[in-house]
Amino acid sequence: MQGPIEVLGELSNLNRRGHWYFALKDESSVLSCVLWRSDAARVDFEPTDGQEVLVSGRVSHWVPGGRTQFYVTSMKRKGLGTLEERFQALCLELRQAGYFDEARKKRLPAFPRRIAVVTSASGAAIEDVRRTAASRLPGVELLVVDVRVQGETAAPEIARAIDRLDAAAEQLGIDAILVTRGGGSREDLWAFNERVVADAAYRCRTPLVAAIGHEVDTSVIELIADLRASTPTQAAVHLVPDATELRAQVDYLADRLRTGLQTRMNALRQRFELAPRTLERALRGALDRRRLRVAELTTALESNRPSARVSAARARVQALHGRLGAATTARLRQATARLEAGKRQLESVGPRAVLARGYAWTLDDSGGLVRSIEDVPVGARLTTILGDGRLQSTVEARQGRADVDQTSPQE
Repeated sequence: MQGPIEVLGELSNLNRRGHWYFALKDESSVLSCVLWRSDAARVDFEPTDGQEVLVSGRVSHWVPGGRTQFYVTSMKRKGLGTLEERFQALCLELRQAGYFDEARKKRLPAFPRRIAVVTSASGAAIEDVRRTAASRLPGVELLVVDVRVQGETAAPEIARAIDRLDAAAEQLGIDAILVTRGGGSREDLWAFNERVVADAAYRCRTPLVAAIGHEVDTSVIELIADLRASTPTQAAVHLVPDATELRAQVDYLADRLRTGLQTRMNALRQRFELAPRTLERALRGALDRRRLRVAELTTALESNRPSARVSAARARVQALHGRLGAATTARLRQATARLEAGKRQLESVGPRAVLARGYAWTLDDSGGLVRSIEDVPVGARLTTILGDGRLQSTVEARQGRADVDQTSPQE
């Protein structure tokens, strides 16, 4: 075919090691291309996978390799490719919705017991993860969840695996989830840019690490994950602690603990050794202060000795003591006399004196005082108390006040 040909397509799998090897693709086809180093030096922009470019060149067949490819002589940028446009649009939408916020990202477990790895069980990524985890800390268990990592059904499978693992994380003892796969073209990695995968990663409550493709590749799930690793190996390094480093850290902490304890013991021993002398100085100081106080009080007492006042006070006390004794005796006699007079007066009006004058009082059979003839019926038993004893009687008849007034007691 003669003359230059122009082809419009999306860059994919660009490899710029000296000569540029890449593919141009559209929705239905892929064209293998090469751009020699001398021609590549004239390209005035930095091409990346996903860009839509217009290239000019010719088609030729390389006989030794049995390959027909497009030899590019010039390249011009035409704007973002279809996949890149979709990627940028989804990133903008998710960023505005808070999917990429650093504040919502969770801290990775320091010492995970079990890590769930969502990847292809037959891919190279899982072997890198297994090898790295085994070399760092063999006790960490890997639970591999086999999913498709490219193709139309890959995204739903990945999202479903994340949701199920997160829901059963406590039951399965899962401390973290790693979603990973090896490198590939933008279209090979596209499953990890689908909205269904983004939503599953955003919902995930278990710490999530994503390592998709190579270091230059960036996918939506990596932007949402709690940690993005450049490769599957790096993801395993971030998740699995290094046993050698742990041992070194334990040794370091043990040394610090021993040093701290030794320092503390030395300080306590020094305080213990100094304690007797410190106590002796404290007691001696306290004793000296008390001696000084006693001396001060003795001096004050000697300078104000109250000998005369004490003698006068003693004489006054003795005089008051004599007066108090006389007054007390007189008051006691007066009180005794008043008491005897009161006793005699009380006895003269007491019930015994009344009874002695010939009076009596009558009680019914219940011991109550009879005040009226109405209080007892005929036939009731009565007790009459006199000055020298009591009488028992039975009521045979009752007479009113008029009948009683007609009779008078015999003197």
